[in-house]
Amino acid sequence: MATESHQHEACYIFSPESGRPAKRRRTSKPAAVPTASDAPLFIKLLDGTESTASVKRRYDTFKKLWGEQESGINDILHRVNAHTLDWVISFVQRTHISLQDGKIPTGLVVTGPNIASHRLLFSQIATRVQSDPEGIFVQLTSAENVNLKASLKAVIKKAVNQVGDRDQEDEDQNPQKRKLLDYDLRILHDHVEKHHIRRVVVAFQDSEAIDGGLLTEFICLLSSWLDRIPFVLLFGIATSVDIFQERLSHSAIRYIEGQKFDVEQGDRTLETLFNHACGSGSRLRPGPVLRTMLWDRNEVHSQSVQTFVSKLKYLYMSHFYANPLSVLLADISPDESLEPRHYEAIRHLPSFRRLVERSLDDGDTQTARVLLDDDDFLHTKILEHTSHCQESAIHMLHAIFVLHSIASVSSDVFLSDLYIKAVSGTLLDSPVLRNALLAVKKMHSGSLTTLLDQVSSKLLDNSTFQTELAAIQGELVSLVRSDNNAVIRSGHDTQKQTLRTTVIAQKVALSKRQAELSESETSYTKLVDQAYDLLKSYFEATIIFPQELFLHEVFYYDLRSPHREVFSPRPRFAIERALSAPHDYLGCSCCGGTSAEGGLSSTQPPTAILYQLYLESGALINVFDLWSAFYAIVGGGEDGQGCDERHALALFYRALADLKFLGMVRHSRKRPDHIAKLAWKGL
Repeated sequence: MATESHQHEACYIFSPESGRPAKRRRTSKPAAVPTASDAPLFIKLLDGTESTASVKRRYDTFKKLWGEQESGINDILHRVNAHTLDWVISFVQRTHISLQDGKIPTGLVVTGPNIASHRLLFSQIATRVQSDPEGIFVQLTSAENVNLKASLKAVIKKAVNQVGDRDQEDEDQNPQKRKLLDYDLRILHDHVEKHHIRRVVVAFQDSEAIDGGLLTEFICLLSSWLDRIPFVLLFGIATSVDIFQERLSHSAIRYIEGQKFDVEQGDRTLETLFNHACGSGSRLRPGPVLRTMLWDRNEVHSQSVQTFVSKLKYLYMSHFYANPLSVLLADISPDESLEPRHYEAIRHLPSFRRLVERSLDDGDTQTARVLLDDDDFLHTKILEHTSHCQESAIHMLHAIFVLHSIASVSSDVFLSDLYIKAVSGTLLDSPVLRNALLAVKKMHSGSLTTLLDQVSSKLLDNSTFQTELAAIQGELVSLVRSDNNAVIRSGHDTQKQTLRTTVIAQKVALSKRQAELSESETSYTKLVDQAYDLLKSYFEATIIFPQELFLHEVFYYDLRSPHREVFSPRPRFAIERALSAPHDYLGCSCCGGTSAEGGLSSTQPPTAILYQLYLESGALINVFDLWSAFYAIVGGGEDGQGCDERHALALFYRALADLKFLGMVRHSRKRPDHIAKLAWKGL
C-alpha cells in the first residue's frame, strides 16, 4: 500500500503493439546526415529576409576578426609573468637535494589577492615543467586536501598517470605493487626510479585555503622521503609570506628552504588585454558603458583572466550574431553592393538621422533627399564613412598614447581610463588633459626633450603634427647646445616666481612677481609656449566624440544587457518571470493575450497556472483547495476543450512536484493536508 509521501507519484503502463514488425530489406543507401559544420551557425536577421551569403559573411568576418584578437591575446598571456615564470623554472631546475640538510626546496609564489588569476600562472609553470622528461608536476587544490591520505592519493595518482605507461602487464610482473595501499609513497618511489625522474614538483595553487596542520604533516612526511624522492614544493600565497609562515609549525619550517617570487598583479594584465582589444589593429571596439561594467564586475568579484577573455569574445559574438550591419566590418569593395534591407536598416540608425539633420542645417536639402532615396549614393557614403571611422579611431588612439606619455610624468594614469573618457566625449574638458598641458609648461629643458622624444615615437608617420614637432625639437636641441647643455627653465616654472610683500593702509598684501629671465630662458619660454599650443591643437583635432560619426553603431559595441544577463545571471528572477508570464519565453499565440492581461488560461503550462495560484495563497496552502482551483481552470477550459479529472490530476501532481523541486513548497508538519510556502515573488 502506498504511503502518503508517495501519493503524488504517477504510475505508467506500457502496452506494446501485438505482433512483430516485418523486417524490411535495405534497398538504397541512407541519406547523408548533415553535419554541424554544414548548418549555419548564425540565424537570418532582418525578419528572416537576410540572404544566406550575408549570414555566412557575418560568421566568416567574426572568425577572422576574433582570430586576430585571440592570437594577440595569447601572445600577451604568454608574456605575462614571463620574468617570474623564468625565475621559478630556473629555481626548479637548479634545485639540489642535500641529504645532510634534509630540506625541501620550496618556492613561495606571492600571487596577490585575486585567487582566480592564479590558474594562469600555475598552468604556465606546469607546461614548462612537464616539457622536461625528467620532471613531474602535480598541482593540488584545497578540495583535494581534505586529509593527509587524500593528499597523498592525489599526489601519487597524478604523478604516476602523468607518464601514462603503467599498463596491466607491468602490474602482473610485479605482484608486490598491487599489495601497496594507494596512499603509500613507495608507489611513487618505484615510479621515480623506473623513469629516472630528477624532480617531483608539488604545487598548491590556493595554499591558504588548506588547513595549517595538514600542511605541517604533509611537509614532515615528504621530508622523510627526500633521500629517495626529489620533491620540490610550490605554494601560491595570496596575502604575504609572514602570514603563511605563521600557519606552519616550527618543525615544518625547519624542513623547507624557501625562496620568494613576486608576481605581476592581475589588474595590470587586464589593463594590457583591454588596451589590445581597443588597439589600432581592432575594427570592433568596446564602448564606455561596457568597459565600466566589466571593470566594476571585476572589482566586486575576483575573476580570472580567462573570464575576461571570454567576455571579450562574447562581445564579438553578440555583435556579429545579432547585428545585421556587422557585415560592414568585412572588406567591401566599391563594386559590391549590399542588400536592400541593409540600406533600410542603415536609414533607421540614429547616426544616419544626425547625418541627414546636418545636411539640412547646412542648407543642402538635395543631399538629404538623395540619402533617403538613392541606395547607390548611400553605398558611396557608407564606404567613405567606413574608412573615415577607422582612421578617426586610429588617430584618436595615438592621441591617447601621447596624452598618456605626458600625464604619466606627474601622476599614475591608466590608458584604459583615458580611452573611456575619449569615447564618452569628456576627455577634452577633463582635468587630466588640463593638468597634463600645464605640466608641459613647467618642465625644464631636460624633461621636455625626453617627453618630446616619447611623443614623437607615438605619432603616425607623415603627419603634419610630426613635422611641426620635429621643428620644435630641432630648435630646442640647438638652444641647449648653445647654453653648454645646461638645464634651462621657462618663465612658467615656479622657481622663476617670487612672492612680494606690500603694506598698504596697515594691511599686508602678497603678490607674485616674475623673476628676470635670461636670453636663453626667454627663448626657451617661447619654445615651451609653441609646444603647448601645438599639443593643445593636436588633441582638439584628433580627440573626437565617436557617437557623432556616421555608422558608429557598427564599429563600437556598448550594449550592457547581454553581458549582464550572461555573466551576471539572475536565475530566480528568470524562473519567476517565466512562470508568471510564460508567453515571454514560449512566444505562443494561445496564452499571449491572457498573460499580457495577467489572467489565467487553461492553455498555459500547468506549472505556470499552479504558480500563479500559489502566489495568491498564504503561508499555508490547503492542497485540496489548490487542486479545486487548478481543476476549475484546467478542467473547464475554453470553448469546452478542457481535460478530464484523471488527466488534470496527473498535471496537478507534476506541477506540484515542479514547484517542490524549485524549492517553493514543502510538506507541512503541523497540517498533513497543507503545504508550506517557502518563497515569495521578488523577495
